Amino acid sequence: MYLSVGITLPEEARQSLLDLQNHFLDESWIPETFLRLPLCTLGDISDPTILEELDHGLAAVRMNDAATLQPDGFDIFTRRDRITLELRIRSPAIDHLSVKILSVVKRAGVKTARQFSPLTIPIATVTTTPPEDVSAWMQLHHGAPFEEVTISEITLFSSWKNAETTLFVPEADYSFTAF
Repeated sequence: MYLSVGITLPEEARQSLLDLQNHFLDESWIPETFLRLPLCTLGDISDPTILEELDHGLAAVRMNDAATLQPDGFDIFTRRDRITLELRIRSPAIDHLSVKILSVVKRAGVKTARQFSPLTIPIATVTTTPPEDVSAWMQLHHGAPFEEVTISEITLFSSWKNAETTLFVPEADYSFTAF
């Protein structure tokens, strides 16, 4: 199964981003179906020993406090053959957390893991959208879509792709705050 680690957005942040997706100008904007903050892609993992080590390692990840996600504007990124509209997130604590997660994943035996940088929440694929439309949308929606939110869990996701979309399934949540 193809795995990744990220953050499931709190409901108020997720709803704000869903509301923004309703403001896309036409069908050339392809909204992301599952809004999340990806931290690390693990790849296709099927070895039960690695899966068990991964589960134990993620359960042991700790930070002194909960982390905050602060929206930092929209940007355009090229991801393989796609152009995406993404919300930048500013959070030194989450940057540090993603380094810890990558270390845990590699210790569990995952060789193909890679960290996402910069921290962004994918909002839509805009590959076929005229650049001037994307620019106009970004100027119109330049303000923060939600207030700073506090995060205390990471999520292990499995995913699969078809010709049209990628489906993400939350497999397990792990609290990273000290008890």
